[in-house]
Order: sequence, then C-alpha cells, then structure tokens
Amino acid sequence: MKRAFWQGVLPLMLWILFAAYPAYCSTYYLDPNGNDTTGNGSIGNPWFTITKAVTAMAAGDTTYLRGGRYLYTSRVSISNSGSSTSKFYLLAYPGDPRPILDFSALAYDSTNRGITLSGSYWYMKGFDVYKAGDNGMIIQGQYNIVEFCSFYENCDSGLQLSNGATYNQIINCDSYYNYDYLSTPTPGGNADGFSPKLTLGTGNYFYGCRSWQNSDDGYDCYLNAPTDNVTTTFENCWAFKAGYLKDGTVSQGNGNGFKMGSSTNHHNVILKNCLSFNNQKEGFDQNHNKGSMTLYNCTAFYNGNGSSTNNFEISEALSSGYTATVTNCVSLSGAIHLAYATQKTNSWQSPFVTTSADFVNTDPSAAYGPRKADGSLPDINFMHLAAGSDLINGGTYVGLPYHGTAPDLGYFEYGGCITPFASDLNGDCEVDFLDYAQLADVWGSNPPRIDLNDDGYLNLLDIAKFATEWLTCNRDPASECWQ
Repeated sequence: MKRAFWQGVLPLMLWILFAAYPAYCSTYYLDPNGNDTTGNGSIGNPWFTITKAVTAMAAGDTTYLRGGRYLYTSRVSISNSGSSTSKFYLLAYPGDPRPILDFSALAYDSTNRGITLSGSYWYMKGFDVYKAGDNGMIIQGQYNIVEFCSFYENCDSGLQLSNGATYNQIINCDSYYNYDYLSTPTPGGNADGFSPKLTLGTGNYFYGCRSWQNSDDGYDCYLNAPTDNVTTTFENCWAFKAGYLKDGTVSQGNGNGFKMGSSTNHHNVILKNCLSFNNQKEGFDQNHNKGSMTLYNCTAFYNGNGSSTNNFEISEALSSGYTATVTNCVSLSGAIHLAYATQKTNSWQSPFVTTSADFVNTDPSAAYGPRKADGSLPDINFMHLAAGSDLINGGTYVGLPYHGTAPDLGYFEYGGCITPFASDLNGDCEVDFLDYAQLADVWGSNPPRIDLNDDGYLNLLDIAKFATEWLTCNRDPASECWQ
C-alpha cells in the first residue's frame, strides 16, 4: 500500500509544482527552403540561416532546424551569451529528418570553420555538420552543451575546443571521416575526431561520444604554452580506426585513439569506461604529457594491428605532484607500457590470465551501428565479458556503479540494468528515495552535477522526469530491467 500511494501521489504533486512555472520565451524556425529576407522566423514562414536566427534570439529563446540539407555558402559565427538560468537553444525539430549543415561550398582554408561558437550557455542538439573548410565546429566559449550531433568529412578536426573553452559538455556525438587536405608538412596530420587541445580551458566533459576513421587521432588533448594544468574528462567514449581514411587506407596522421597530452604541459585527463580499438597506433597514449592521467575501467583491443604498439602507454616521468593511475582496465591483442603509472587490478596483472575466451565477442563491426533514438550509444556485445570470466567481480572500487560482489574489469559491467533510467542515480535498478536524496543534495549546483533531461539545467523539468520514472523496475535480477 505504501508503494502504491507514493507511486500515484508523488508524480501528481511534482507536476502541479512544475505547472506553476510557465515560460515566456520566443521560438523561431529554420528550413532548407527558408528565406532570411522575406521570412519572419515562424514555422509557416521560416528563415534559412543560423546567422539570421542568432541576430533575433535573446537568452531563453529556441530556434528549431527543420529537417533536410542546408547548403551554406558562408561560415556561422555565434557570440551571443546566455546565463545559467537562461540559455540559447538550437535544436533539430522533433520528428523531422535529420538536419544537415552542408558547408561544402566553402574552400579548404583555416578560416572556413563551419560553426564558431564563442558565446556561452548554448544548448545544441540533433544536427550534422558536413564538409567545412576547417573544423566542423570550434567551441571557444563556456558552459555550452552539444548533444547528438555528428561532424564528418571536414577539413580539420570535426569538433575542436580551444581558445579558453571551459566547462563545455559534448554528449553522445559522433565525429568521423575528417581529413585535412592542407595540413603541412603532411596532409592528414591535424584532423582529429574531437580536439580539446591547444589553448584549452578546464572542466570540459565528453560523454557517450564516438570517433572513427579520422586522419589523425580519435581524441587529441595536445596543449600549447602557456596553457597548463587543465582538466578534461571522457566517460563512455569510443575511439576506433584513428589514422585511417574513409576508404580504409592508412593516413599520414598519428593514429592514436586517445592522445592524452603534450610534452611540456600538464593536461589532467580522466577516462572512465572508455573503449579504444583498431587504431593505427596507440590505444591510450601519454604523448609526453606531464600532468595527471586517471584511467578507470577502460578497454583497449588490437591497436597498432595487435603488434608491439601499445594498447596503454605511459612511459615517461610526470612532473612532481602529478600522478598516473590505471585501475580495472582491460587489454587484449596489444602491448602494455606503463612504467610511470600506479596499476591495480588490471587484466594483465596477476592473478588474471586474459584471452579472447573472456569476451562474448571480439568483432568490432557493430560499433559503427546507428545510435538509439535518444542519441545514446548502440547496444553491442563487443568486448563484453563472458560468463565465467575471472575479470567479473575482479576489480577495485573507484567510485563507479557496479553489480555483484565487486566491480568488473573493462568498460562494461557484466549483469545489471539493461534499461537503466536516468533517475536511477545510484544504479540499483530502482528509482526511489535513495535517488531523490542524491537529487536534493545537488539542487542548485552550477554547472549542474545532475541533469536528468540533458538540457543543461537542474530544474523542475528534471523533477518532472524523476516523477515519471518514480518506483520503476526493482532489484530482482529476474525482472525485465536486468540482463
């Protein structure tokens, strides 16, 4: 009776509270056949360019991109800034085909980036950026969120963060087939999938991203002086086939999956549950970084064609006061060189003996598959642990959720929820008062430490989502929410 009462009453109470807060913001529309001169930005008479919309928008406003291909002949620059309580929104229109921002008319030139975002507090979601003359997008502002976007066949890194970019979130994005024709001394030497590099600020966060077949690296964290001592976090991100071109041939780039830094600077890189495989060179590469590197539950497979090239490499001394930690990680078909890292419960350490029999599947082809409708990564069984593997329950607790008697090794936990809810904050397959306590504890945090609907706020919309997921599933491993 108690469960049934709260299951009905709490959502009603929260929805009534939410309904008391109406919004007073403008909404505009873009269309591939829209007109910046004769249109008024309405759904029936839309504009064409993002540039036109930006001149009309105020903080809190939303612009929707209707589906189709936008053939742009000029760059898009966005400098407007909102606030933590009033963002700008640039979103794909729900239910339409995916919008494609086609910059192929721009010449290959370092100034011809597709989108330059120097403003702050923007939330962008659901569109593609194709064939810009340089970066598909470069972010130079703060507290922006880019979600469920794709960057491909651009003439430099698909998405770059630089020039002081801080506290930006890149969520469930793909970057692939980027190749810089004009790079010197060798073409292909600069086009990474994602590039939080050069004059980067701190606090940037990547979640659920994929990078493949970019001519240089999957993720490049190289810093330039005087930039120093910044922190970047990657969680649930995949890097594969770095250093290969669209046609599958080898490029002239470095070909590392995750390049963690540069020779004289301190880039403090945190990687959680990341996956790096089939890259031309290293899987996880120090690249002379002198800063701290933390790798938890990461998996590397067959980097450098499974030869002496390293799946994991931290082979040079760090600066005083900085540390490298590798815990609960998995390596298969590749070398390990971690002379300057503290290592604990990794697959290459005693008592583990790791072979392909420890995994359900070692064929990575499914990693190219389409994302789910909400933008999350596809469900694949590549490098998932097989029943009976001694890597299950063999790890060390590092603060990440786990199922069983102890954490598993590698990027994916064996067992547990297969349909986790955003509101299940403690990972126990139930949305209950324990989760509500966590939500209440961080209420008012900025940037939000919990954001259930991924809009950049922790507000009543998140409470509404929590209400709809209240008391869902249970802790019974036989239920449909468990594998």
